[in-house]
Amino acid sequence: MRTLMAYAAGLLFGLGLAISGMTDPARVLGFLDIAGEWDPTLAFVLGGAVITTFIGYRLVLRRSSPFC
Repeated sequence: MRTLMAYAAGLLFGLGLAISGMTDPARVLGFLDIAGEWDPTLAFVLGGAVITTFIGYRLVLRRSSPFC
């Protein structure tokens, strides 16, 4: 069950990157180019991931027993 959950998490992560367009190297390079035409899209994706992880950990740590 643990392996299945790991695959599901990886698939969800990959789909999230693909849907948000973060698999495009030009978008990542645009984020890293601070002095030129900076693209803040990656910062918003990272911010969304941090908020989602924070909420998820808070919910999981409140549980008295693990999911699996």
